[in-house]
Amino acid sequence: MKLISNSAIVTGGGQGIGLGIAARLLRDGANVLLFGRTAAKVEAAAEALNRAAEGRTRALAFAGDVSRAEDVARGVEAAKAAFGVPGILVNNAGTATLSSLVDMPEEDFDHVLAVDLKGPFLFMKAVARELIAAGEPGAFVNISSLNQVAATDGLSHYCAAKAGLGQITKVAASELGRHGIRVNVVAPGLIRTPLADAVGLTRGPAAEEFIQRTPLGRIGETDDVAPVVSFLCSEDARWVTGESILVDGGNHIRGLHSYLDVLSRSAGSGS
Repeated sequence: MKLISNSAIVTGGGQGIGLGIAARLLRDGANVLLFGRTAAKVEAAAEALNRAAEGRTRALAFAGDVSRAEDVARGVEAAKAAFGVPGILVNNAGTATLSSLVDMPEEDFDHVLAVDLKGPFLFMKAVARELIAAGEPGAFVNISSLNQVAATDGLSHYCAAKAGLGQITKVAASELGRHGIRVNVVAPGLIRTPLADAVGLTRGPAAEEFIQRTPLGRIGETDDVAPVVSFLCSEDARWVTGESILVDGGNHIRGLHSYLDVLSRSAGSGS
C-alpha cells in the first residue's frame, strides 16, 4: 500500500488515537508533524516515534492550538519546511466534557466546538491552499466519532461538533475533488484513550454497557483505527471521497446508551 504523500500532519498526535495514527503513517512511509497543544507531550511522542522509526522516516513535534489560525499556519509551514507540502492531513485533535444541556457552561460548549470543528476547518483550509498552489494531490481524514450519527445524553456539544464535521467533510470533498484532494471521515466508537479513561468510559458499568452493545464484544484500541486512516491516505483509496467509515466494532447497530445515567449510577455505587 503506497501513501499518497510522504509528508503528513496529525493533530492531537501526542497521545491516544493520534499517536497511533502517526505511528502507522511513519511505518507506511510518511514523515509526520505531530501537532499538539502541550509541547512536552508532543516532543516526547516524537522522540519515541523517531526511536522506533530508526531513521526510515521522521516525526517532528509542533506545539499549537488548532483553534487559532496563526498556530495552524505556523504548523503547516513547519511541515512544509521539514518534509515538503503536506499531502496527508489527519484532523484528530478533539476534546469533550460531560454535562447535561441545561447545566453545561457556555465556555465548555464554545471550547468543544472550537477544537472539534473549527480546528479541522482551519487545517483543511490551510493545507488545501498549499496543495492547490503546488498542483499536488492530497488526502484529508477527519477523525469524528460514532456520536456523529448516534446521540447520547451528556454530550450535546460533542455530538453537534462531530455531526458538523461529517457535513463539512462532504462539502470539502465536493469542492476539493477537482484539485485531486480527497476528504473522508473515520468515526470510531469507544477507543481506549487517555480522554476516554479520564471521563470514566473504559471501566466499570460504563465499559460493560459499551461491550454489551458492541457485536465484536470489546473496547476498541488505537491500532483498530490507524490502519483504516492509513488506507484512506493511500493510493488504494483513490476512488474514495466524502465517505464516513464507522470503526466501532458494530456498536452503531445496537445504539448508544445514556453516558450520564450509567456514570451517575456507577458513582452512586462507588464502582
